[in-house]
Amino acid sequence: MAPEVDATLGPNRYGKAGIRLATVVRRDGQHEFFEREVEVRLEGEFEDVHTKGDNASVLPTDTMRGSVYALAKQRPDEAIEAFALRYTDYLLDASPAATRAETWITERPWDRVEIEGRPHPHSFTRGAHRWTAHALRERGGVRLSAGLDELYVLKTTGSAFAGFLEDRYTTLPATDDRIMATNLEAEWRYGSTDLDFGVERRCVKDVIVHAFAHHDESNSVQHTLWEMGRAVVDSCPSVDEIWFSLPNLHHIAVDLAPYGLRNEGEVFVVTDTPSGRIEGTVRRTEGAFPA
Repeated sequence: MAPEVDATLGPNRYGKAGIRLATVVRRDGQHEFFEREVEVRLEGEFEDVHTKGDNASVLPTDTMRGSVYALAKQRPDEAIEAFALRYTDYLLDASPAATRAETWITERPWDRVEIEGRPHPHSFTRGAHRWTAHALRERGGVRLSAGLDELYVLKTTGSAFAGFLEDRYTTLPATDDRIMATNLEAEWRYGSTDLDFGVERRCVKDVIVHAFAHHDESNSVQHTLWEMGRAVVDSCPSVDEIWFSLPNLHHIAVDLAPYGLRNEGEVFVVTDTPSGRIEGTVRRTEGAFPA
């Protein structure tokens, strides 16, 4: 018999990862296709599961997986934010011992193929970024955010980096003009859950890309992050705050002198590691979403 151990169970949760699914909506000869991945966690009064081996309060993770498919069948073209709200509501109802349900959802857009300038009714090509959604529901309410990642943006001028702190290990030369490139990740918090999420998402993405392109006097990645965030909270009233992660994907001018050539900003070595990573949050001054 094992000796008694003086121990206390700390924070714990459980769930399911990697629930992948696709749905097809068939309307009048024109189809819509959606590809998504869902991850979920439950927290709550699960101490007896660990300390006594009593599974009476455990909703199986297989049920979590199956419920994703069943709920998707009911509304196969539902926005991922709305699905996250409905899924977490179901989970707390199905698991009385749970006090918190949290889900993360990604969606890979598929764009309709165009043939001779016309969209094909049922052929698609995979898009260049992902949409994301995150819902954290407790018995007293829910917090909802959305986002995007794997959005590559680049501009060949309008970006500088100079006047930075230097010490004995600094070798980076200052520059008044460089390529700025990043694999952008953003997450924003909604001030309401009663929204047309597809419209809201497209608004945020369009504003981000427009602000990136038109910030022609950028002194750093941080400077552009601020301009993109400020533009979003100014142009998208449903967004109370937005967080960015911007790896600085470097393009280093090649020294062509050994080949008897002059590089006039035309030839670069592309590097993605190591990279600087700039992160920051921009909040609406009035009515900012609570932390």
